Amino acid sequence: MAVPLRTMADATYFHMPLFKPGTVVQLGNKQETISYVVIRRNLLLVHLVGRDGAVDSDMLTLAPSRFILRRVV
Repeated sequence: MAVPLRTMADATYFHMPLFKPGTVVQLGNKQETISYVVIRRNLLLVHLVGRDGAVDSDMLTLAPSRFILRRVV
């Protein structure tokens, strides 16, 4: 039996990476810590502790966080 496709309106949770200061991420095979995040138009840039310049968020690996989409009473 085919499983029906769920839409965003039916979803209870949403999973996406959350880039915030202090979070440990993977850059290649090395672990780095986020210093701060900059949003420019349609680009998310991440500054890492001890590095000069920003890194595009697409180059980083981070486990997704789980967000609740429905009101919890």
